[in-house]
Amino acid sequence: MGLFIVLLLFVDRFIEPVLKDRLHTLIIQGSDSLYTYTLGKLDANFYGGNVEVEDLQINVDSNRYEQLRKRNALPSLTMQLSLQRGYVKGVGIIDILFGKKIRIEEIMSRQADIKLSRHIRPSNSNDENLPVWKAIQPNISSIFVGRIKLDGIKLLYKNADTSESVKLQFDRCDALFDNILIDSAAAFDTTRIGFTKEISMNFKDLKFRTADSSYKMKAKQITYSSKKRTLEIDSFKLQPTLEKEDFYSAANRQTSLYYFEFAKLSFVNTRLDHFIHNNVIDADNVIFEKPDVKIYNDKTLPPDFESKIGKFPHQRLLSAGAIINVKNISFKDAALELTEKNAETNQEGKIAINHLNFSASNVTNDSFLIKKNPICLASFSGNIFDHSPVSLSLKMRLDSANGRFDATGFVKNVSATQLNQVSVPLANVQINSCNIRDLEFNVAGEDYSATANVRMRYTDLTITLRKTDEETGQVKTKKFMTKILNRFVIWSDNPEPGGVERVAQNKRVARLTTQSFFGLLWKSIFAGMQEVMMKSGRYG
Repeated sequence: MGLFIVLLLFVDRFIEPVLKDRLHTLIIQGSDSLYTYTLGKLDANFYGGNVEVEDLQINVDSNRYEQLRKRNALPSLTMQLSLQRGYVKGVGIIDILFGKKIRIEEIMSRQADIKLSRHIRPSNSNDENLPVWKAIQPNISSIFVGRIKLDGIKLLYKNADTSESVKLQFDRCDALFDNILIDSAAAFDTTRIGFTKEISMNFKDLKFRTADSSYKMKAKQITYSSKKRTLEIDSFKLQPTLEKEDFYSAANRQTSLYYFEFAKLSFVNTRLDHFIHNNVIDADNVIFEKPDVKIYNDKTLPPDFESKIGKFPHQRLLSAGAIINVKNISFKDAALELTEKNAETNQEGKIAINHLNFSASNVTNDSFLIKKNPICLASFSGNIFDHSPVSLSLKMRLDSANGRFDATGFVKNVSATQLNQVSVPLANVQINSCNIRDLEFNVAGEDYSATANVRMRYTDLTITLRKTDEETGQVKTKKFMTKILNRFVIWSDNPEPGGVERVAQNKRVARLTTQSFFGLLWKSIFAGMQEVMMKSGRYG
């Protein structure tokens, strides 16, 4: 018995240098000398097969980093680790001593700070680096870890190599990595993600600001499961960092202000490793639950003359920084509010669409997939002005060099009271009476123009033109112009009693370079509405 105890003490003293040597091989050789490390303390217990590590610091070697960066040979992710204390259970001591294998039942830590930097490698770069399983040989032939469990660690993630990098700060992260195997066979196992069979992660209390600090973002929780291939974000909110007045004081020009939140976002059948290693965002479905979007613009400020040519929604998709392949995106029971402050009236007009459902299919910028199917379809349906049905369907050409699109839609049962919510504050026009039974439109457009066919059936249209005194702010009626307009310029009904319905066909409008996609769409529809309402309109 005494001899056995002496043997255990001897092995305990002998195993620690071996473990430190294996750790050195894994960190230095396994990373192609990208990392340096310091280790405060390592205690090994041969009898229990347990190891306790204290104060392990792993940092990026700046000189080696720069060498690999110039060769486009950096790994997809680099890491900095500050581990105050970690526990390793069930170490296969015999395998380490005699088999050059590392077998571990569990690694666990509750005290760690991790900083991850993602490097987007050019698609044509060649990976000349030795894979980890080969780099650690011959000192280590294979590594197996049954489970790595991280509870309550702090995590900082960013895109590296850009001054406008995205930075995500998580105050608490719980992660579970099951069945990690590093050897030649595992390297070619497509069911594994980075040598790991299954990954589960839970991030809490996300905090984020855009690069210019104009917007802040937060989320209650983000969960990812490689087994289920799902990514879920709960209770997300994005809003300006500044209050509205301060925002526009800093902007000093017309620009949109966005508020966006949703109860839940789900990516279904997605692969996080595709994004990390290949910069590919893919999913069968992306589902937003109860999103609430508010957009505000102060038109009292000087206009922004930046060109919006080439910035239609599908053109932005094609120019995205990542490869995107999403089969379907949907909103459920969304709310959309558009508010604009007018320069003449100094008032705000608001359009609200509620119970909005949205679906888009074939959302991709992958050239191979576009050759198979060049059409991205999108559809909206909901209620505008509280209870008037509205619908819009879009067909966007992903293979078009000039942003071609087709749009069809309708609005039904809109009253003068509803229209005055926007016509009075934004146009200084009061609609005394009107009932639009239905408005139907077809629009074909591209970068510089759009052509519309519009059908609009309405009754009892009368309008009052108004003007606002610039000095006093007093609103007065343009009595003479109002009388001329109602008597000689506009039709009160379409069709007139016993008359023929008027329609607008092939009404073409030119796009201002500063006009947005929906700005051009509305301009073409309104041009058709004017042709129907004006007494020079077309019959058909």
